[in-house]
Amino acid sequence: MSENPAAAAIVFSCDEGYVFLARGLVLSLAEVGYPNADTKIVLVDIGCGSESLAWMRDHGVEVVPFDPSLIPQKVMDVIKPVQRAQVVRPWLPFLLPQFEHIIWLDCDLWLQNGDLMHQMRFAANIAPDAVMLAPGISHYNTTFFTSIDQLLNMQRLWYESCYDPDFAKLAAGQLHYSSGVFGMRRSSPVWALWRQEIEFIYPLMATRNTNLMHLAEQIALNVVVLRSGLLVRLDPIYNFHCNSAGLLRTDNGRVVTNMMLPSREIGVIHLANWSLMRPQYLEHRLLYRSGDYLTPAERARIAS
Repeated sequence: MSENPAAAAIVFSCDEGYVFLARGLVLSLAEVGYPNADTKIVLVDIGCGSESLAWMRDHGVEVVPFDPSLIPQKVMDVIKPVQRAQVVRPWLPFLLPQFEHIIWLDCDLWLQNGDLMHQMRFAANIAPDAVMLAPGISHYNTTFFTSIDQLLNMQRLWYESCYDPDFAKLAAGQLHYSSGVFGMRRSSPVWALWRQEIEFIYPLMATRNTNLMHLAEQIALNVVVLRSGLLVRLDPIYNFHCNSAGLLRTDNGRVVTNMMLPSREIGVIHLANWSLMRPQYLEHRLLYRSGDYLTPAERARIAS
């Protein structure tokens, strides 16, 4: 990263429905030292309430409204409001022109330590054209060992929905990467390639398989990575998808892997597929600080 002040931005996006998880993300970032003079935190607001935005600003978060004029109309025409948090990602260099290095974090995750940021800085320096990504599932996850056929079938469905059979077969045979955590310099050619693929895939997916619309931007990024090779792989410990299991919160409060020995402390706990997995996440105390930062009303709501 550049040594200029405020050279980097940690960016997330949410609406009021997920702001309770986003607050956990912000608090976890504060615990490891962000924002600071070199790295700011930015919320791309897609529909938060005034009280939530005030809380964000009080905690050092810069708020930037979603700008629909950046997104091609043919994409805006087919997405749901919540999917604005996904389609905006390739346009972040235009929305945030003051930052040299952009790190995206989904709002449904939190950091247990600051190691991710050190890795992002290292990758930006050694491979300035590349995007840094972790596999969406890995050997840390239980389902990697017990449901590999389901994973391959899922990936095959993703690519067959919009791409020719030969390419779909090639792509489906490789582990996919999660767009929930990524880092890139603003000069990376991946941004433009991703925007181009977004314009292609969204209108097509809207007619071929609407059930995959929430994954379209991630599929597009995987296509770009496969074609360009502009990738630095991130250890999945820094984007651990909890919906694929393989972790636990220990008696000392730390969240660690438990699929194999030795256990490792997880850097980024990603509460993926929250709406479906909520009971399990609550049972295993996987929210930031086991959810003790939530208001009584929020605790009651998510427990019901």
